[in-house]
Amino acid sequence: MSKEVVIGCRHPCGIVLDLVNASGQDIKVKLNGQNSAQEGSPIILLSERDYGITYVDGDFWAAWKELFKDYAPLKTGMIFEAKDERDAKAVHKEVKGEKTGHEPMPQEGNGVKKAD
Repeated sequence: MSKEVVIGCRHPCGIVLDLVNASGQDIKVKLNGQNSAQEGSPIILLSERDYGITYVDGDFWAAWKELFKDYAPLKTGMIFEAKDERDAKAVHKEVKGEKTGHEPMPQEGNGVKKAD
């Protein structure tokens, strides 16, 4: 096991990373998403950030990232790597404007009108 890295995930529900290692063992890592603070909670918890953080084994991450380097969420910044939580905040600031396809629907437009 190598040093852990911080992985940020902007997907609302998180993403499961799947990798078969050299021994043939299937390893799955669930990345926390935007709404991960609410998981299992009987009440709605509002998070101060719009991304989730997961600590991931560095070797697993390096292998997964190499194998799936063309994966759209990785390329668009929906999933991003950081050294620590403070760095994650800075990296998120850089990718925050990138569209992921999971942004909230506009409340007006596209034939939708505000109720009177």
